[in-house]
Amino acid sequence: MTHVHVLTFSPAKVNCGIIVGSDRTLLVDAGPGPAAAAHLLERAGRLGEEIAGEGGQDIDLVLTHDHWDHFFGAAEAVSSGVSTVHASSAFAADQEASAWIALDAISRGDEPSEYRRQLPTDPTEFVVDVSPVDASPGEAGTLDLGGCPVEFHVLGGHSTADLVVRLPELGIVFTGDLVEEADPPQAGADSSLSEWAASLRTLLSFAEANVFVPGHGVPVDRDFVTRQLADLEGMRSDQGDSEVALPGRVMPGDHDRAVPREVRLV
Repeated sequence: MTHVHVLTFSPAKVNCGIIVGSDRTLLVDAGPGPAAAAHLLERAGRLGEEIAGEGGQDIDLVLTHDHWDHFFGAAEAVSSGVSTVHASSAFAADQEASAWIALDAISRGDEPSEYRRQLPTDPTEFVVDVSPVDASPGEAGTLDLGGCPVEFHVLGGHSTADLVVRLPELGIVFTGDLVEEADPPQAGADSSLSEWAASLRTLLSFAEANVFVPGHGVPVDRDFVTRQLADLEGMRSDQGDSEVALPGRVMPGDHDRAVPREVRLV
């Protein structure tokens, strides 16, 4: 038996995942802060107990990239019992600098005060020990959750530390912010449109994949990813790899867009 759930948190309407196999559980991203991480751990524990019984399972965490809304909950997750944090080697090298930059921006920004009060004032408190998944360049990292094999593919384009989580037997890919739905994809100073387009072509090369969980928004299909690739290619032909404003696209159909929310995929 396998469970795959997507949980969405404010601020930033960021998606996180819980994947539960017969032996262990994997969290995909830790959310924007301690409160989101605590909720993820609580839900993961209960879902693990549904499969393994009282006591649950060991829990791992994988981080898709080093933007604050995806990893500022990681330290809380580790302190609450996550056994291993998987990420790219670029994340391991950049996370402290990313935390300094992001925390400074949040302190001067318009995020809700109740959110800002959750956060430590010392950026180094966000730093966690990481097990890099890309020790061998070009090879996918793997993890067996028990009846649910997982692949970690280190890509690039949205940031310098992008990683996607592929569930080949389920046809599901957690894409991080390489795919975004509803709001425009964020192409900032650390983005490369050429690398981003190459990464989306890699996602589409996963022949079994039919559900892509974006970093923000509702799960999308192959046609949606193909349209976002066309958007990126069009922008790149006009503006190269400069920082640009990409169009936002909406997945057709009726979808639960409440925040917070939890959606079960499997």
